[in-house]
Parts: sequence; structure tokens; C-alpha cells
Amino acid sequence: MRSFPVPFNEEARLRSVFSVPGLTQSNNAVFDAICEAARKLLGCPVAHVSVLEDDSQWYKSVVGIELGRMPRENSFCAHTIMSAEPLVVTDLSADPRFKTHPMVVEGGPQVRFYAGVPLILSSGQRFGSLCALDLAPHDAPPGETEMAILADLGQAVVAALEATPPEATVPCVDREAKASFITLVGHELRTPMTVLLGSLGLLGVSNDNDSGSRMVNSALKSARHLRGLLESIIDYSDAATGELRLNERSCALQEILDDVADLSLPGADGTLKSPSVNPGAAPIEILADPDQLRTALNALALNAINHGGDEIVIDAALDAQGNLEITVTDDGSLDENIELTRLYEPFVLGGALENRDTRGGLGLGLPLTRKLVELHGGEFEVQAAPGSTTAVIRLPAWRLEAAERVA
Repeated sequence: MRSFPVPFNEEARLRSVFSVPGLTQSNNAVFDAICEAARKLLGCPVAHVSVLEDDSQWYKSVVGIELGRMPRENSFCAHTIMSAEPLVVTDLSADPRFKTHPMVVEGGPQVRFYAGVPLILSSGQRFGSLCALDLAPHDAPPGETEMAILADLGQAVVAALEATPPEATVPCVDREAKASFITLVGHELRTPMTVLLGSLGLLGVSNDNDSGSRMVNSALKSARHLRGLLESIIDYSDAATGELRLNERSCALQEILDDVADLSLPGADGTLKSPSVNPGAAPIEILADPDQLRTALNALALNAINHGGDEIVIDAALDAQGNLEITVTDDGSLDENIELTRLYEPFVLGGALENRDTRGGLGLGLPLTRKLVELHGGEFEVQAAPGSTTAVIRLPAWRLEAAERVA
């Protein structure tokens, strides 16, 4: 399975990569000189300027080793482009993210040290990194001065690329990225409000004390979710570039699953429905953004409620490789208008607009869930069969080991 994260604004990032006129595979001595300076600065035998495309990484310049185009899953820089901050790992073989990496284990070059800075275009998009690598671990990370110089060298790479042709590059906002970002986030802002208003509206005419209590609880949960989401958007997003960042911390998965199971909402037939958590679900600590993980699972639970399942079960287990699988299974069937095969295409929102359920869910909920899962370095799929639907979130094993280290 995938083990590297994918930026929330990946499609916009790729448009920026392909639009830089100087970003070709033909080399230039200036980039070799920058790489030489980088490896000498950090006392490393290898340095390179990497470019990350949709499924591969190639190099504008490499010094100290021969490297060709490689799968993105073999790239350390796939992690570097997830933030505007440098990425430094003094011993890759001791880091849960990289210790089983093809470039680290036997049979590969057995790289041990990595220090890289993201290369940020004037559009704000990150297309690759300038990094130095060593085959031996380092006792300590580089100092602030060395990393500041490395960042300056990275800016020199970008300046050299954007100076071709000689006209100055005009910073611009990727309007398509901004519109897509607002569409996705706007949907998720409306979803908890829909739950809140719908639950409270039905509560006003309900005489069932138990049902009323469940709907009130659902409304309060949704209100808290909305408040947290707004705070997350303010602190961890950039509408100009379509970026959403993770606020990662070690968290108890069971608490997140229990929160989602508190959701109560009438389905299409008016029957009040709530998910349940499999009592045998594994007690797991995971390094993740709990708010975004809860957002993804809430969307899946709403999907199950909306498309008619009477029984909705949330479960969590580890596969044979130690990866985490979270499933939301119900005994309903997907609407025939839902185009599952298109949910994995860039920014496809699950079919024509007129086919989307206005109560949230299969229109935007699934592609939003997919992007949030990919942001965590995982995979998402929906398994549909007559009388049964299962949504599967898979997260890499290193997130569980990393949580233990944080704890």
C-alpha cells in the first residue's frame, strides 16, 4: 500500500510543476554548483535537486551518486514537500517512516542521513526539494545557520528556474485550486450544520425521549465538530494555494470511533439511524490529525445513513503488514447515480451535481475522505456489493509506531 503522504492540493501543485519553463530534465551547471555547495555545507557525499511529479521523482541535478527517475514511493522528498519547513532525519533506519524504505534497507544504497528544504515557486506551490544525503547517520542535526544557508540555496534554485525565460515571473493565485479548496471545505462546513439543524428540527416534533436525547447529542457533537473545523481551517489551511496541512499528534483511535458512533440522523426513510463500533475493534494509538480523521469518518457514516443501510458498523484492525484498516460497513446499496470509478480521479466529486444528495455524503464526502486519507499517506476505497457497502481507510504501519514513540 502507499506509505507516502499526498498534498491536499496535489492537482494544483502538479499544474505549477508543469508550467515552470525552466523545469526540464536538461541540466545546467548552476544547479550542479548549488548541489555541490549543499553537500559541502552539510558534510555529505550526495546532494540533489528533486522534482516530484504525480507518480515519480526525477532530478534536475545530482552530485555524488548516479540516480535516475524513481517511483514516488521511493522518495524521501515526498515527505519534504508536505510542509514549508525543512525535513531533517539524522538516522533514517531509526525513523518509523523510513526504516523499511527501499533506499534505506539492504539491497539499496542504505542511506542514513537526510536534510532537505522544499523548493517553493512564486505561486506558493512546492515542486521538489534541495537535499543532502549521507550513507552514515549523523550524531546531531545541522545547526540553524547551516539550515538557513540551505534554504537560501533552495531559493537560488527557484530563482534560476523562474528566470527562464528572462521576463520576471508574476506571482499569481491558482484560481482553480482556490475554487476547488473552497468547494470541498464549504461542503464540510455545511455537513455538520445540516446534522445540527436536522436533528434539532426533528427534536421539536419528537415525543420519544430516547430518540430526542440521541438527536440532541448528535447536534452537540456536530456543533463541536464545526467549531474545531473552523479553527483548523484558520490555522492549517491556505485557500490561495488550496493547501490543507495536518495537525498531527498521538491519539486514541477508539475515542475517534466512539465520537463518530454518537452520530444519529434520520435516513431517507425517516428512520433514526446511528453507527455502532465493533466491540472487538483493536485499541490503537496512532499519529494522525484526529480532527481530520474524524471528518473523514463522519462523512462515511453520513454516506451509510443516507444510502439506506439499517445496520452501520465501524471497525478497526491491523493487516498482516501492520497497516491499520478502518472500515465503515452497512447493509444498504449505493445509489445507481454514484460513479465509484470516478471518485479516484483528480477533483472528481462523485458524479453530476444534480445527482448529489444535499444532505451530504456521496457527492463530496468520498473524494474529501480520499484526499484526507492520502494526506495521511494512506489509501481509500469503497467496496460495493448487492446489499452491502464497505468504505475502507488504510493507514501505513509507521503511523502506529510513530505514535508509540511520541507517547
